[in-house]
Amino acid sequence: MLAKSVSVKPTLDARTKLITCVVMTLFMFTFRYYSQYFLTIALTALVLALFFTKHERQLVFSHWRLLLFVPTINLLANLLFVNGKVLYSWYFLSLTDMDIKIFIRITLLLVYAFCLIVKTTPQGLALAVGKICHSVTLHRYNGAAIPLTMIIMVSFINRFKDTIIEVQASYKLRANNQGKQTWFKRLLDYTKLLQPIILISMKNANQVANALLAKGYHKGARTFNYAKINYQRRDYLAYLVLLSFMLLNWWLFQ
Repeated sequence: MLAKSVSVKPTLDARTKLITCVVMTLFMFTFRYYSQYFLTIALTALVLALFFTKHERQLVFSHWRLLLFVPTINLLANLLFVNGKVLYSWYFLSLTDMDIKIFIRITLLLVYAFCLIVKTTPQGLALAVGKICHSVTLHRYNGAAIPLTMIIMVSFINRFKDTIIEVQASYKLRANNQGKQTWFKRLLDYTKLLQPIILISMKNANQVANALLAKGYHKGARTFNYAKINYQRRDYLAYLVLLSFMLLNWWLFQ
């Protein structure tokens, strides 16, 4: 019986995704008007609507607590300082124009980071960084140290995250059986569990490293043929769209 052919949906090179996220993040530091941020948010929303599936969008925004927590903490810290034009002040707290812009930048940065994680596998991202190093060094770098380090780090992070989720589920079940507990008691219990969770994650990362070494992947190995990793037409089109957006932004708000 013949196997059914599976159509693989074409996707951008991992380098294109990584470079686009970095360029967009750095480009935001040149913004002077809120309209530029609104235009960037509109473009981001359009990309999410057209090129992300419903499940992928859910994965991105499933981290909404982190998307709000990190920028909010930074905003609260900046209220203690005067960073530019003051919009509102209350006693020793001052909300400035720059505080709001930094809040938007950090939020968009986190959105781009989660989009990159959802759309790119750890292996693809690791190879992309290795290929970038290969190109920047004029094809002199052909090693495997950088990709392997990233793969091992990602395996540690993923295992740590999965273990935390399992512990939280078990803790909620235990808390329901024992009645309501104070926040200090919950914090103390999580602190006690932190060390074994880290050890479990490190053990998993060590197993991944040993498996890679067993397959011949080591620091000096030239197991990755970077010369065969090439851009496709869709990657050049993505860079053209990125350049067009930057030029349009500059022309409208110069």
